[in-house]
Amino acid sequence: MTAVPLPPLDPLIAAELARLKAAGCAQADPTVLPLAEARAQQDRYFAAINARLPPIASTRDLTVAGAQGDMRARLYRPSTCRDDAFVVFVRGAGWWAGGLDSHEAVCRGIANATSRSVVALDYRRSPEHVFPAQRDDVVAGVGWLLEHAAGLGLPARVVLWGESAGASLCVLAWRRLADAGRSAALPCLVLFYGNLGGPRESLRPQSKWVWEQYLGAAWADPPAEAIPLKIAMRDCPPVWLGVGDVDPLVEDSRLFAERLASVGQPHKLAIYPGIPHGFSGYAEIAVGATLATQDAAMFLERIVASVAA
Repeated sequence: MTAVPLPPLDPLIAAELARLKAAGCAQADPTVLPLAEARAQQDRYFAAINARLPPIASTRDLTVAGAQGDMRARLYRPSTCRDDAFVVFVRGAGWWAGGLDSHEAVCRGIANATSRSVVALDYRRSPEHVFPAQRDDVVAGVGWLLEHAAGLGLPARVVLWGESAGASLCVLAWRRLADAGRSAALPCLVLFYGNLGGPRESLRPQSKWVWEQYLGAAWADPPAEAIPLKIAMRDCPPVWLGVGDVDPLVEDSRLFAERLASVGQPHKLAIYPGIPHGFSGYAEIAVGATLATQDAAMFLERIVASVAA
């Protein structure tokens, strides 16, 4: 089957990507670089896109529970902060890269757009740790935050907000938390350009590599509990899905929306023209990237308000 060409890239983002490449700060391809070099290159990219940080009222580094010991986290508070829910942010970066600093600008932007506290979780990375380590870290971290919410000045409800690989983890963590009786504390999910469909032949080489490192020995026959499109969606809260039409993974979001529709679960799918994978890092450059965060924030506002009423 001949691949369908993607639409043209937003010219402002194209110019920014060219600038990053010329400065030696392009995104890394871990299929052609040793892992340590790929992570170092990806860190240069993250540092470049975090060079201009949005103002925020305060940040505070935390130590929370992971699935197998302590886990680092960072709490962001905007100048105007609502007390009906907070956000847990789960980064993407293919499960193999990134950390608390890699999405600093994104987390500040979410806090300011939603007027709610945001906690970013620094889950363990692949390939040193394979599934279900990352999912279980998110489950443990969210559980710890809910149990210690009062002492941290946080509300008793949490919105799971993830990007790419992190969106996948949000879905999987929601399922585990819901099965443990925490559905009432999870009013909605916000999923940016989710990596939701699992390994398959149609994926580009880098996406195949990402799934292989994440699943480890289970790569050839992954368990259904590792693939968001295959888990049980009963009692799923409302879901917002945002993705660009230039994203190679755009079909993942479309298929997930179709899955939600098939079981009658409320959701909204927003597809942004000219916007690539990982677009949240370009919120100061492209109108579409800024609009997506605003759209997600309005969805969160509506759902949380209806739950709190």
